[in-house]
Amino acid sequence: MIYKFYKILIFLSLSFFFSTNSFSETKLLGTKNFWKAYSTKLDKTKTCFITSEPTKTSGKFNKKNRGKPYVFVTNIKNGTKHEVSIKAGFNFKKNKDVIFNVDGKRTKLFPVDDRAWSESTKVDRFLVQSMRKGKTLIVTGTSTPGNKIIDTYSLLGFTKALRLIDKSCS
Repeated sequence: MIYKFYKILIFLSLSFFFSTNSFSETKLLGTKNFWKAYSTKLDKTKTCFITSEPTKTSGKFNKKNRGKPYVFVTNIKNGTKHEVSIKAGFNFKKNKDVIFNVDGKRTKLFPVDDRAWSESTKVDRFLVQSMRKGKTLIVTGTSTPGNKIIDTYSLLGFTKALRLIDKSCS
Protein backbone atom coordinates (compact mmCIF):
# COMPACT_ATOMS: atom_id res chain seq x y z
CA MET A 1 0.00 0.00 0.00
CA ILE A 2 2.78 2.47 0.91
CA TYR A 3 4.55 1.54 -2.34
CA LYS A 4 1.44 2.53 -4.32
CA PHE A 5 1.25 5.90 -2.57
CA TYR A 6 4.98 6.47 -3.03
CA LYS A 7 4.71 5.62 -6.74
CA ILE A 8 1.77 8.01 -7.19
CA LEU A 9 3.57 10.85 -5.44
CA ILE A 10 6.70 10.35 -7.48
CA PHE A 11 4.52 10.55 -10.60
CA LEU A 12 2.74 13.65 -9.32
CA SER A 13 5.99 15.37 -8.44
CA LEU A 14 7.47 14.62 -11.84
CA SER A 15 4.38 15.62 -13.76
CA PHE A 16 4.05 18.76 -11.63
CA PHE A 17 7.58 19.92 -12.35
CA PHE A 18 7.99 18.49 -15.86
CA SER A 19 4.55 19.00 -17.35
CA THR A 20 5.96 19.28 -20.87
CA ASN A 21 6.81 15.59 -21.18
CA SER A 22 5.01 13.47 -23.76
CA PHE A 23 3.25 10.97 -21.50
CA SER A 24 1.31 13.35 -19.28
CA GLU A 25 -0.23 16.77 -19.32
CA THR A 26 -0.63 18.69 -16.10
CA LYS A 27 -3.33 21.33 -16.16
CA LEU A 28 -3.85 24.10 -13.62
CA LEU A 29 -7.50 23.97 -12.53
CA GLY A 30 -7.28 27.12 -10.45
CA THR A 31 -5.61 29.03 -7.64
CA LYS A 32 -7.43 29.76 -4.39
CA ASN A 33 -5.37 32.00 -2.09
CA PHE A 34 -2.39 29.84 -0.99
CA TRP A 35 -3.54 26.65 -2.77
CA LYS A 36 -3.28 25.50 -6.40
CA ALA A 37 -5.38 22.74 -7.94
CA TYR A 38 -4.12 20.55 -10.81
CA SER A 39 -5.21 17.60 -12.90
CA THR A 40 -3.01 15.25 -14.88
CA LYS A 41 -3.38 12.05 -16.91
CA LEU A 42 -1.10 9.06 -17.26
CA ASP A 43 -2.15 5.97 -19.19
CA LYS A 44 -5.81 7.10 -19.14
CA THR A 45 -5.76 7.49 -15.34
CA LYS A 46 -6.81 10.96 -14.25
CA THR A 47 -5.28 12.30 -11.06
CA CYS A 48 -6.12 15.60 -9.39
CA PHE A 49 -4.25 17.27 -6.55
CA ILE A 50 -4.01 20.47 -4.60
CA THR A 51 -0.76 21.76 -3.26
CA SER A 52 0.66 24.60 -1.24
CA GLU A 53 4.09 25.85 -0.21
CA PRO A 54 4.97 27.01 3.30
CA THR A 55 4.38 30.65 4.17
CA LYS A 56 7.12 30.37 6.82
CA THR A 57 9.98 27.98 7.54
CA SER A 58 12.11 27.84 10.67
CA GLY A 59 14.97 25.73 11.95
CA LYS A 60 18.75 25.65 11.85
CA PHE A 61 19.69 24.14 8.49
CA ASN A 62 21.42 25.12 5.27
CA LYS A 63 18.64 26.47 3.04
CA LYS A 64 20.79 25.82 -0.08
CA ASN A 65 20.71 22.08 0.66
CA ARG A 66 16.92 21.88 0.78
CA GLY A 67 14.52 21.30 -2.09
CA LYS A 68 11.07 22.89 -2.24
CA PRO A 69 8.59 21.62 0.38
CA TYR A 70 4.92 21.03 -0.44
CA VAL A 71 1.78 19.63 1.13
CA PHE A 72 -0.55 17.67 -1.19
CA VAL A 73 -4.09 16.32 -1.16
CA THR A 74 -4.65 13.88 -4.04
CA ASN A 75 -7.65 12.30 -5.76
CA ILE A 76 -7.47 9.56 -8.38
CA LYS A 77 -10.58 9.26 -10.52
CA ASN A 78 -12.46 6.06 -9.59
CA GLY A 79 -9.90 5.43 -6.83
CA THR A 80 -8.18 7.23 -3.98
CA LYS A 81 -9.88 10.32 -2.55
CA HIS A 82 -8.28 12.96 -0.30
CA GLU A 83 -4.89 11.31 0.27
CA VAL A 84 -2.73 13.69 2.33
CA SER A 85 1.02 13.77 1.85
CA ILE A 86 4.09 15.91 2.46
CA LYS A 87 7.14 16.49 0.28
CA ALA A 88 9.73 17.86 2.69
CA GLY A 89 12.57 18.92 0.40
CA PHE A 90 14.96 16.91 2.59
CA ASN A 91 15.20 13.28 3.73
CA PHE A 92 13.63 12.62 7.08
CA LYS A 93 15.74 11.07 9.83
CA LYS A 94 14.82 7.42 10.37
CA ASN A 95 12.71 6.63 13.45
CA LYS A 96 11.76 10.28 13.99
CA ASP A 97 8.13 11.37 13.89
CA VAL A 98 6.75 13.83 11.37
CA ILE A 99 4.05 15.90 13.05
CA PHE A 100 1.10 17.30 11.08
CA ASN A 101 -0.51 19.95 13.28
CA VAL A 102 -3.72 21.77 12.29
CA ASP A 103 -4.58 24.45 14.84
CA GLY A 104 -3.30 22.31 17.71
CA LYS A 105 -4.65 18.94 16.48
CA ARG A 106 -1.48 16.87 16.13
CA THR A 107 -1.17 13.73 14.00
CA LYS A 108 1.92 11.61 13.36
CA LEU A 109 2.77 10.89 9.73
CA PHE A 110 4.75 7.97 8.33
CA PRO A 111 8.01 9.22 6.72
CA VAL A 112 9.79 7.54 3.79
CA ASP A 113 12.86 9.38 2.46
CA ASP A 114 11.66 12.95 1.71
CA ARG A 115 7.91 12.18 1.87
CA ALA A 116 5.36 11.51 4.60
CA TRP A 117 1.83 10.06 4.66
CA SER A 118 -0.81 9.20 7.21
CA GLU A 119 -1.28 5.58 8.23
CA SER A 120 -4.75 5.16 6.69
CA THR A 121 -7.59 6.64 4.66
CA LYS A 122 -9.47 7.13 7.93
CA VAL A 123 -6.68 9.41 9.19
CA ASP A 124 -6.63 11.21 5.80
CA ARG A 125 -10.35 11.97 6.20
CA PHE A 126 -9.68 13.39 9.68
CA LEU A 127 -6.78 15.52 8.38
CA VAL A 128 -8.82 16.92 5.48
CA GLN A 129 -11.75 17.75 7.79
CA SER A 130 -9.31 19.51 10.15
CA MET A 131 -7.77 21.42 7.24
CA ARG A 132 -11.21 22.52 5.99
CA LYS A 133 -12.00 24.03 9.40
CA GLY A 134 -8.48 25.17 10.25
CA LYS A 135 -6.44 28.28 9.71
CA THR A 136 -2.85 27.06 9.99
CA LEU A 137 -1.00 23.83 9.28
CA ILE A 138 2.40 23.26 10.86
CA VAL A 139 4.55 20.35 9.70
CA THR A 140 7.49 19.47 11.92
CA GLY A 141 10.16 17.01 10.86
CA THR A 142 13.78 16.13 11.53
CA SER A 143 16.27 15.92 8.67
CA THR A 144 18.83 13.13 8.30
CA PRO A 145 21.57 15.26 9.92
CA GLY A 146 19.23 15.86 12.89
CA ASN A 147 17.96 19.37 12.17
CA LYS A 148 14.42 20.11 13.33
CA ILE A 149 12.56 21.91 10.55
CA ILE A 150 9.16 23.55 10.95
CA ASP A 151 7.06 24.54 7.92
CA THR A 152 3.95 26.68 8.38
CA TYR A 153 1.19 26.63 5.75
CA SER A 154 -1.85 28.86 5.44
CA LEU A 155 -5.12 26.97 5.00
CA LEU A 156 -6.75 30.00 3.40
CA GLY A 157 -8.27 28.75 0.12
CA PHE A 158 -7.92 25.06 1.00
CA THR A 159 -11.64 24.21 0.88
CA LYS A 160 -12.23 26.00 -2.43
CA ALA A 161 -9.19 24.33 -4.03
CA LEU A 162 -10.36 20.95 -2.72
CA ARG A 163 -13.74 21.49 -4.38
CA LEU A 164 -11.96 22.01 -7.72
CA ILE A 165 -10.28 18.59 -7.59
CA ASP A 166 -13.38 16.91 -6.21
CA LYS A 167 -15.32 18.19 -9.22
CA SER A 168 -12.60 17.38 -11.76
CA CYS A 169 -11.84 13.86 -10.49
CA SER A 170 -15.32 12.73 -9.39
